[in-house]
Amino acid sequence: MVRGRITVRGKVSVGDKVTFTRNSELLAYENGVIKIGNHVYFNTGTIISTLSVEIGDHVVINAGALLIDHNGYGLDGNPAVKKPVKIGDHVWIGMRAIILKGVTVGNNSVVGAGAVVTRDVEPNTVVAGNPARKIRDTTGYTITNAFRVRE
Repeated sequence: MVRGRITVRGKVSVGDKVTFTRNSELLAYENGVIKIGNHVYFNTGTIISTLSVEIGDHVVINAGALLIDHNGYGLDGNPAVKKPVKIGDHVWIGMRAIILKGVTVGNNSVVGAGAVVTRDVEPNTVVAGNPARKIRDTTGYTITNAFRVRE
């Protein structure tokens, strides 16, 4: 389901029961690929890929979040460094969080609002801050997508 205008460029695949809200951007440049699983709620965020960004099932990405698999562009116009980004299943990404190149966010994890994630997040973990650090675990809880797609 799409609510409002979204921008899609390049190789993007989307699973079932995915919701995109206003001004979301999915930008796969060069050989980049964006793969989004099932039951994902994507609220006004941006994904930029020149290699690979993969999002699992039952994921919430809140307003203003940025997922990017490279450092931007060097003086010669080529990406400086590219490394894949992978978001596991049952993950909640807070408002304006930034997930940088080479990061894997493990299953059943939470990335706090405004966090800058520069290294892998273990499964069952809550991270926050800049740079993001573990603040607790989610053992005993299951992170779920509270947003339901209207059919």
